[in-house]
Amino acid sequence: MVQLWLGMDLQVGNSNIIIRYVALIVGLHFLAADGNLDPSFEFNYTSSEIHVGTDSVGTFNGTIRNLSSDTITIVVVRRVNQLPNNWTSSVCLDMICYNEAIDSVSTQIGQGDSTACGVLAWISGPGAGTVQLDIFDLYTDEHLLLDVNFYAGMVDISNAFIKPNQFLLFPAYPNPFNPVTTFRFNLPVETQDFTSLQLYDVQGRPVESLVNKILQTGEYKIAWSASGMPSGVYFAELVSGNYRQVQKLVLMK
Repeated sequence: MVQLWLGMDLQVGNSNIIIRYVALIVGLHFLAADGNLDPSFEFNYTSSEIHVGTDSVGTFNGTIRNLSSDTITIVVVRRVNQLPNNWTSSVCLDMICYNEAIDSVSTQIGQGDSTACGVLAWISGPGAGTVQLDIFDLYTDEHLLLDVNFYAGMVDISNAFIKPNQFLLFPAYPNPFNPVTTFRFNLPVETQDFTSLQLYDVQGRPVESLVNKILQTGEYKIAWSASGMPSGVYFAELVSGNYRQVQKLVLMK
């Protein structure tokens, strides 16, 4: 249609510039309407990195909002379900969490409306896993792929071909926090000494031991849930051989 109009305006005098301009605008307008260049929905969420305790339920929540001028049919498919043994996950849509064996669910969302979408992970023991969601409009075939990563307890996240070059306790994130924060630390060499990550209150009393074992060289991540602790200042101490580093934390409830 746009090519036909461009051929026609060559037969007109000086006014062909105006006609050509209008033709292109109208043509692109129809392409946008028919080709769905504008997204029909959006998916809003806070974080896809979920840190939980070793025997708990990990929860990922988001909201799908209809941006179109009509009712849309949204399909949510669990494309990847890479979880440790004894972990399971469920797809949630429209405030319903489905049986763990169900990978695909769908719903209709009216113009301007929203609905909840997420994942529940039943976690048993330490480890890390990924659930990938494919959220798409059934009629426009507009897809959104999202990896939701779950971490429980201490997880070795090092690349086997890349070794850390220094001892380092990264700043805890978030900090201040309520009630969960995550630590990352590097161990550049393997020793026969125990590596410990201990938590203390402001008076120096130990409140929890997160790590106390011999570790291989690598980069590690571990979450701390202070749900049973009062608000206040705490200190994290990482010790490995001759290395020691202390970090201040603020729990705000």
